Amino acid sequence: MWGVRLSPGSFVYSLFGIQFQDEHPNDRQSSLISQFDNLIKHAPTSVERLIQDGGASPNSGKTQVWIAYWKSHPDYQAWWTDPDVSAFWSSLPPDAGMWREIITPHSSRTQHGTNQTTPIGLGHLGDRIPVGDKTGYWGCYRHRMSAEASDRMKTPLQGALSRASAGALSSDCRTVRPGRVHMTRFPENICFVVEGQDHSHLTPEETECWFKHFDQLVTQWIVDLTAAPPESGILDARLCYYPEGGTFRDSAPAALNYNKKTQFFYFTDMNHMLRFGQQNKGHVQLRSDFMEAYWPGGPLSATGQIGLWVETSVLKEGELECEYVGCLEGTGFMPFDSMEGFT
Repeated sequence: MWGVRLSPGSFVYSLFGIQFQDEHPNDRQSSLISQFDNLIKHAPTSVERLIQDGGASPNSGKTQVWIAYWKSHPDYQAWWTDPDVSAFWSSLPPDAGMWREIITPHSSRTQHGTNQTTPIGLGHLGDRIPVGDKTGYWGCYRHRMSAEASDRMKTPLQGALSRASAGALSSDCRTVRPGRVHMTRFPENICFVVEGQDHSHLTPEETECWFKHFDQLVTQWIVDLTAAPPESGILDARLCYYPEGGTFRDSAPAALNYNKKTQFFYFTDMNHMLRFGQQNKGHVQLRSDFMEAYWPGGPLSATGQIGLWVETSVLKEGELECEYVGCLEGTGFMPFDSMEGFT
């Protein structure tokens, strides 16, 4: 397994999305997508274009998503304050259906792990380093972070917190809230997670093994995450894919059919993320079976071509900013905008 040596200090994830409630964007939405794509495609260190299955929830349209990686906040800020970018954002109509989530984690509270040697995600922001000694056991993500062990990274929120209790009811998921919702205050220690998988280069032997031993477990694990009860501590879950990469199966959820896909999660803290994985029997079995097949000595240890990556960042005060312009009710952190600790 490989990690990344990030520069000391903060870097930036910028997530932008444009929602459309049908299978394809209409003319106005297509124009917004084209305009924004031209503004961002050459600016960050790396940017990826994905489709999110759903707007505010699965089966509620789709979202064109850009996730961009910036080496520093000044790099991002220089782009964000560019006159063309500022003019585009300020001119969005009140029903635009566009959002942004700007995450500025400190490198000491971030980990990146992948089995690929080609840079992916955060791997574009620094040199590749081995993390094999911090792999394959519960808690290894925290051990990859250089933050002091005394920082327990625990949420200050008391009790269970759910999107449903905050007003994100399924009946609202096709209702647009006009105008702008700008949020800059969040509970500390929210854990932002990026998970990705790439099936593009699987061998026939590996493909057979995947469908026999892993596909059902992986699918159920993702379904469990997206349908998790309030006590799970999951604030939001998004299934995204790269349509140009093609598909390797025909099943549900549709977003998992694609060769290359990414999931984004916000947990109330890292402890909730760890606990959810430990208590999910299917996930425990998946980890065990995967390590048996792909770890040294396993039948796929030398020939396996599955591409995997995971990124985890713990956010402190001032490290998350969100803005939603004419978005569907239930989008992102909108359900929490009137709750204590979220403003």
